[in-house]
Amino acid sequence: MVSLPVLKNLIMTAIIISFLATFLNQQGLLQITFGASNGTVWNIGDIIGLVFAVIAIRLVLRVPEKHA
Repeated sequence: MVSLPVLKNLIMTAIIISFLATFLNQQGLLQITFGASNGTVWNIGDIIGLVFAVIAIRLVLRVPEKHA
């Protein structure tokens, strides 16, 4: 099992990557256009942001509860 400080650092890293990918997508840097005629745009930043947000949520659920 991973120690609690390492787990917290992983959670923060996943959240930062999620926000950074979403921001870069908003700037248009992580958007890829496929096809010359139909103009389909793949928002890679949104996909990366969503994946790392799910990873952060899964990591938060692994944090043990403190019992008083």
